Amino acid sequence: MSKTIPYQSKIKLTNLQQLNAYIYNAEHVSPMWRDHPGFQWNAPTWSTPRGSVRFVKCGIFLHPSQTPSPDQQFDSAYMEFAKAYIIHSRNNDRSKHFRDDYLALQIVEAALVEVDGHADITRLSEKHLAKAIMIIEKRKTGHVKAGLALRALVRAVASNNISPHSLRYWDHPFNGKSAANSSQPDKQSLPDDAALLALAEVFSRGYHSELDDEAVYISGVTAILLSAPMRISESLWLRLDSLKSEKDKNGKDQSYLQYYSTKNKKMVTKGIPATMAGHCQEAFRRLKIITQPARQLAAYIESGNTVFYPHPGVPDVPADQLLTKGEVIAALGRPSVASGETLMKHMVGHYQLDGWTLNTLWKLIQDYNRKTNPFFPYQVDPTLYKVEPPKMSESLLCLLKLQVSAGLATSPVLLAPLNQQYYSRRVAPDFVASISGKTYESFLTRHGYPGLSIRSHQLRHFLNTAAKEAGTSIETITSWSGRASVKQTRDYIHQDPLHKARKYAGHIIPVVDVTPEPITAAEYDVRNKGPIITTRYGICTHPWTSSPCQKSGDCLNCSELLHCKGHKNSLAAVKVERDQVAENLAATIKEIEANNRPATRWVDTHTRYLERLNQIVAMHENPDIPDGSPVQMVGKDFTHAQRILINKQPQEALPNNISSVLSDIGDDDLLACLDEMMGGN
Repeated sequence: MSKTIPYQSKIKLTNLQQLNAYIYNAEHVSPMWRDHPGFQWNAPTWSTPRGSVRFVKCGIFLHPSQTPSPDQQFDSAYMEFAKAYIIHSRNNDRSKHFRDDYLALQIVEAALVEVDGHADITRLSEKHLAKAIMIIEKRKTGHVKAGLALRALVRAVASNNISPHSLRYWDHPFNGKSAANSSQPDKQSLPDDAALLALAEVFSRGYHSELDDEAVYISGVTAILLSAPMRISESLWLRLDSLKSEKDKNGKDQSYLQYYSTKNKKMVTKGIPATMAGHCQEAFRRLKIITQPARQLAAYIESGNTVFYPHPGVPDVPADQLLTKGEVIAALGRPSVASGETLMKHMVGHYQLDGWTLNTLWKLIQDYNRKTNPFFPYQVDPTLYKVEPPKMSESLLCLLKLQVSAGLATSPVLLAPLNQQYYSRRVAPDFVASISGKTYESFLTRHGYPGLSIRSHQLRHFLNTAAKEAGTSIETITSWSGRASVKQTRDYIHQDPLHKARKYAGHIIPVVDVTPEPITAAEYDVRNKGPIITTRYGICTHPWTSSPCQKSGDCLNCSELLHCKGHKNSLAAVKVERDQVAENLAATIKEIEANNRPATRWVDTHTRYLERLNQIVAMHENPDIPDGSPVQMVGKDFTHAQRILINKQPQEALPNNISSVLSDIGDDDLLACLDEMMGGN
């Protein structure tokens, strides 16, 4: 009987070899996560520093405690590729999230199965990617992010020659917004105004009444997120002294946040707008108060003390004496027997409350605290970062178990390692359980604002948009937000096009149809004349309507310059000019005296110019002349045009009486200009 051997082309064999090499390098060569406790390549579910990954098919949602069945997970061949891709896409960064890469793997697996009936990554082609795009389009949100993750996976397949198809330059179609929505800002990226006002109202209640710990936590973190464009995960890096204040060059207090950015992998300093500085300080003050008990407990556990933690409810009995049920419940800080038994079930696996002493119970509590937080005394894995994270005893956000759970008694002996879900789940919409149908109300609903929700990242978008609306440059916003490029910042700015149009239109001079009406010579003579030009030295009285300036801007040597005595800015400008002329003149005279250069007309001219500048300074500083007096000083008014005209008509001397000069050249505009200049004293 003949044996049938499936035919495989040379290119197919090459792709398989490349795929096997890709998987082999990830499994045996890459050091990624090898030293992480519980990590095993062959395990169907991976334990990683960034949480577990179960490699389940697209559209399957399981509770974290559930183990997926084989038919719910990727096929074995595709799972090997998926594991290798997760490893290689970390680029040796243990702290890098993999949720987007994992999503791309799920989408590609679903597309391969839907087109071919099975998932073979070596067959990946444009028809599979077209199906993958259709899968992404069915998602309500996150099209661009999913498209970027899909493109990264396709580039990895192409660059490693795993597929025979030309996919190196394939790109997703979600680069821009659709034309239908281009006239409106992205509402999903910005927080709802009503939700912001609701959280602001909850925060404001804390100024005149007492808030519970959950309200302090939610409203306080919101105030901090509205003070600087930080990420919710970065709040775990806030220390007690992360909020700082210094004097600027004008002597004003400027507040800023200083913390470690896990995204940029460095310490960052972010200024706080003046409108939010006071609220941010109040948020820090409130959070320090409610987290003080947890920090004390963390410091006590960290010290290694073997004596039971002395919280107010600890029974006053010998440490080795057997405790009654009531004393065990009091030591655990639980409000009832049922609550104490439930906690004991979590800690040791049974409900038994008998047979405990303070010594054995404290050892159990210490072990359970470390079990629930394997990174103690930190709240994050310190091996993922080059900078030591704040210890729980140093952290602004250090909580006791159940401390921010409404209606539940806080545990005085158990710590609750914080994560971003503490905030996001409470400000999300109301949750309805799919099994029991029970509605779990959100923080906003319980405080009288039903139907509202917010996402922490929306506040980052909001700050960027508000800064742009206020006229801040996009380069400054990029630096403030801690981004690598201006291009990324543009994605965070969502200005309303209609608002922008109105803003720009407000700076445009309106076009008015005016038909000029002729006037008589008598009417012209009684009208105000102009224009009047001010310089940094004073007011130019030259008749600009009849001729341009003949002095080439040599204002301080011109008789047509009207000084405003005592004007500080004008005096400062004259002194700067005088000091520069004196410095150059002194250097030139020194060279002449050393016989290094001959005397020239430049020296004579600038000597006279320095004398005039000293006269102007003396006039401004003369106490006998009242401040605000208009002073016109005779200057060197020689021009070539004047030399020609003087032969035709002798030049009249400048009147000595300054009032007569003003009556000849001045009008209400000139006097008003003098008044305005004196306003700058």
